[in-house]
Amino acid sequence: MATHDYVIDNGTGAAVRTDLNNALSAIVSNNSSSSEPSTKYAYQWWADTTTGILKIRNSSNNGWVELLQLDGTLTLEDGSNSTPGLAFRDDLNTGIFSSAADTFDISCGGTTRGSFSSSGLTVTGDVTATTFVGNIDAVDGDFDGTLEADAITVAGVALATVIAGTTVTTATNANHISVADNESTNENNLIPFIEDASATGNVGLESDGDFTYNPSTGTVTASSFAGALAVSGGASANITALSDGSTITIDMATACHHSVTLGGNRTFAAPSNQAVGQSGSIFITQDGTGSRTASFNSAFKFAGGTAPTLSTAANAVDRIDYVIKASNVIHSVITLDVK
Repeated sequence: MATHDYVIDNGTGAAVRTDLNNALSAIVSNNSSSSEPSTKYAYQWWADTTTGILKIRNSSNNGWVELLQLDGTLTLEDGSNSTPGLAFRDDLNTGIFSSAADTFDISCGGTTRGSFSSSGLTVTGDVTATTFVGNIDAVDGDFDGTLEADAITVAGVALATVIAGTTVTTATNANHISVADNESTNENNLIPFIEDASATGNVGLESDGDFTYNPSTGTVTASSFAGALAVSGGASANITALSDGSTITIDMATACHHSVTLGGNRTFAAPSNQAVGQSGSIFITQDGTGSRTASFNSAFKFAGGTAPTLSTAANAVDRIDYVIKASNVIHSVITLDVK
């Protein structure tokens, strides 16, 4: 091992010979030493025996470039995607580099296109292949364009069986799936619920109906229920307070049961939004003064065709029970002075 300043000093023949031999020894050993040569030149070799790395001086003669391990292992600069550690002579921004520890990256045109790490392979851009062999697991990934396969399974079940002809469209957000209806009538089989493999699957949700369910309130809303409705446990309907005024018009679409406190003599007009078959009660309360009268539109039908006279005591409560038999045919029965 030797280093030399590569300057042959004047001296005796023996001294000059020794100086030459020392210079040649440094050359043939690539200036192998545990410390860098004291005199350095651009592109000078140095076999650093401390780190075990063969180095070459850079063109500016202000630093060393590491080339390979002295045991023969080839090493590269980490580089970057714009200046890879290993590049092509005529395409210096395409090659391989390492962006972090235990990471192997591939750069094309100065852009990182592939990265191998302990977590696997990450590819940026399109992946094109004639055939994929083995399993492909997509975790939080997207397939853009057309995905073709001879057979796609979900948990071992053919995808065609799972979807069963429905069309899945873009979800409104990450927590929903929108399913496009492919029917024009209320056949109740957009999303079927089947009991077993032999079931016909004709019971489900249909987008062209007026059915909604709000899970936060537990409320089911529908325009109508067809067939017998069985309720297990108690059932209730809200009582809606009416606006008092000289004329009181009940909106039957708001509730089945209604209540009002009379502040004067009133007229009950024909209710709006009458639904045949709807029934309920109307609670009429006298105010603190009492003796308030009420007249009723001819849509209200009472026994004998005679409208009732309300209780007159202050704060007295009367109740009208009704059933809508037809439009403007509201069969009504009154119970007076309920207390």
